[in-house]
Amino acid sequence: MTGLLTLAGAVALFVFLIFARRSLGRGTSPAAQALAVDLAGPERLSALYLAARAALLLLPGARPETLHALRFCALCSCSVLLVRLAETLAFFASSRFRKKPAPLIVRSFAAWGTTFVVTAVILRLEYQIDLSSVFATSALLSVVLGFALQETLGNLFAGLSLNAEHPFDPGEWVSFGKHTGRVLDVGWRSTRLVNADGDEMLVPNSLISREVVVNHMRPQLTHAVDLLMSIDFDVSPARAKAVLLGAAKSCILVLANPAPRVDLASFTADGASYRVVCHIRSFGDQRVAHDQLQEAIWYALRRAAIEMPYPQTTLSFRERAAEAEDRRQREHLAEAEDLLSRIDFVQALGAEARKVLAERARFLEYGPGQAVVRQGDPGDALYLVASGEVSVQVRTEPGASEKEVARLGRGALFGEMSVLTGDPRTATVVALGDAALLAVDRDAFQRVLSREPELAQRLADVITQRKLGLDAARSEQQAPAAAKEASNLLGRIRSMFGFGRKATGS
Repeated sequence: MTGLLTLAGAVALFVFLIFARRSLGRGTSPAAQALAVDLAGPERLSALYLAARAALLLLPGARPETLHALRFCALCSCSVLLVRLAETLAFFASSRFRKKPAPLIVRSFAAWGTTFVVTAVILRLEYQIDLSSVFATSALLSVVLGFALQETLGNLFAGLSLNAEHPFDPGEWVSFGKHTGRVLDVGWRSTRLVNADGDEMLVPNSLISREVVVNHMRPQLTHAVDLLMSIDFDVSPARAKAVLLGAAKSCILVLANPAPRVDLASFTADGASYRVVCHIRSFGDQRVAHDQLQEAIWYALRRAAIEMPYPQTTLSFRERAAEAEDRRQREHLAEAEDLLSRIDFVQALGAEARKVLAERARFLEYGPGQAVVRQGDPGDALYLVASGEVSVQVRTEPGASEKEVARLGRGALFGEMSVLTGDPRTATVVALGDAALLAVDRDAFQRVLSREPELAQRLADVITQRKLGLDAARSEQQAPAAAKEASNLLGRIRSMFGFGRKATGS
């Protein structure tokens, strides 16, 4: 009767484990799914126990040795089942309390250790075999096992040391030797990692214990990105640092705090070497951050007309290179004159004044997502879109996000009020793709107006008429109002460029 009750309890436990595993496995919680995986061992042990008990019931007349072996199998499977089940529930409760799972090596060591102890006790009770005396009296066996398991024991003790010292936790990025990856778990023999390419690596624990381990997520989660750039000696350090720092700040992944910095690292045969140091949120983003940073630096150097030094031969091609540069300058001048001729207030200037503006104009290149001007910043240049497309974005309230109000293509103009009157930028303009812009700075207008101050009146009249034309749909302005608006604008232009009313001849 007792045997039947025990068998019924084992069947109930087996069914319960099957149901629990299936239910937990269908859940979305990582802890529940991990518990479902851990219950697989007790489920198999309960099936083994049921098989042994069923054999004892079905084979009552078998040989005594067979019955003894079946009883030993049933006793072992039942004992190990209870121990493993209690261990699984204990580790699950511990992980819920500590908010993180127990190390894999600790669980494996506990599972194998308890299984060995239970098996040794049952062997002593059933077969009178004392394993401790076997290991104590067999010196030869000890030597053989010591040599055979030397590397395995070294990995085991190294793994125990790693779990005791906690140099890294699962999910953290580490480097040791030539290996770099994100830690998955620490086993009793090896540590599993995933590198930046998504490949899994199994590194022996003994190898890690002999290397210097660098944890990229301690003591802070942020990671520093370091990039060396060579700049020609002709470029001053102040200008080179300003251009490189602006490029670093324009990257989305680069954190504002700690702020990026640029250091003059050394002077080499290739030029002055600058180190760009910036911080990102995680070591795992370093590849994307490097790509963004180098792309932003490329565009920034192009806009600043700074070339990175590279080996070149100019013995027999110097004249051809000069001719090519001259042709390029002529093409740029023609392009600048064409774009400037489309601006109404530039058309009001004389031919000589338009030529000065075209000669002083610069072509600048911007990459996708890079800001040309920002709302609220001071401005000293106006821009015409030569190629590509830009987005005009406005922030209506402090702290609010910017909203796109327009998109400008080739020939479009923006920023003229800032360069002529000194007003801050009223919108942020961002390149939507590769965009080339023609920039005319305030110094160019200074040269024009210093020669012909009376041109300021023409500029004020044309800009005022254009502004009033835009407002015509809402209210009609009379001539006196237009004259007053032009007079106010003329005064601001005079104040910006520093010449008096008498010099205008008006």
